[in-house]
Amino acid sequence: MDKIRGRILIALLMAITALAAIAQSTINYGAGPGLRDVTFNGGATPVPDGNQVQIGYFNPGFNVSANSGNIFALASAWHELDFANIQTIFGQPGRFSDSVSTMDANFDNQKICLWLFKTTDNGAPLGNYSNVEGYGLYSSTALNWLFPVHDVIPPPNATITSSEINQAFYGNVDPFHLILAPVPEPSTYAIGGVALAFFVGSVLRKRFKQD
Repeated sequence: MDKIRGRILIALLMAITALAAIAQSTINYGAGPGLRDVTFNGGATPVPDGNQVQIGYFNPGFNVSANSGNIFALASAWHELDFANIQTIFGQPGRFSDSVSTMDANFDNQKICLWLFKTTDNGAPLGNYSNVEGYGLYSSTALNWLFPVHDVIPPPNATITSSEINQAFYGNVDPFHLILAPVPEPSTYAIGGVALAFFVGSVLRKRFKQD
């Protein structure tokens, strides 16, 4: 009886494991040797190790191109799934490679974007982006640049690479590089923030005088 119970338990565990695998999708993303590497500000010098690459999608209907120079507008519409660090792979700097799995249905069939950062400390961007020197925002029209539907059989996966990119919303590409661009100076979003603050202050002053 104990042997039968043990076999049933093993079968149940195997079934649960199989169902868990079916319920998730896996995305491999990278810029390995032989693919486009990551550089900054028009140069051929690779972005140093430790800078971050984020993978995710923007709200459906959000105009990425129109807001590409406004880092705060981009952040407000961004849904990050995972991040990887720029690293040296097989002696070649300016590379990245990672894999992520998800069971989140919100990502199903959304357009995959890569958001790459160059920071002053060559680390992750701070929450207020104060250490961000530049960034690049990239995608592709290729069909594999859609997040797979997570719960189909067989378990879905996608592989995307830097050399498939044919859309540069911010930054540039050439046959060998993803070229991150500096944060706009003066930044359009900073100007917008100053204008908004001036307008609010003006309204408040008028109300104060009327009172």
